[in-house]
Amino acid sequence: MPVYTMSCFKLPSSLCKKINSILAQYWWASNEDDKKMQWVKWNKLIEAKQKGGSGLRDIKLFNESLLFKHIWRFLANPNLLVSKVLRARYFHNSSLLTAPCPKGASWFEKGVASVRDKFLAGLRKRIGDGSTVDIWEDRWIPDVGGWQTFHQQA
Repeated sequence: MPVYTMSCFKLPSSLCKKINSILAQYWWASNEDDKKMQWVKWNKLIEAKQKGGSGLRDIKLFNESLLFKHIWRFLANPNLLVSKVLRARYFHNSSLLTAPCPKGASWFEKGVASVRDKFLAGLRKRIGDGSTVDIWEDRWIPDVGGWQTFHQQA
């Protein structure tokens, strides 16, 4: 499994599908010429072992989660050397969360930018003493049933 590569670059969807196909063919003991019965659904194969699945990973989701890890490390540990280098190289004029992806962006920068919106959808700000929270712009209330967020009228 190309885990290091997956943690640095967003793999093309076609490659993820091909790797998933190879995993499924191995599990279902089939080859290109001889199709066998699929006794277990793919969704059951990629379900966690604790939930009764086989624990295989969906490669596309695994790739995205590894890229999420870089974003989280960058945000949670801004004083790490890697965070400082990334900030100086890619995000010196803006935040990782708001920086546009320029035309000549590196593969790493494109990979992080491709999953940033998904990451932001699940990100919530911890309130603490409230000194760093903009209640109108920051996502600090979870979008769960019964909750509605309102935006300030301009």
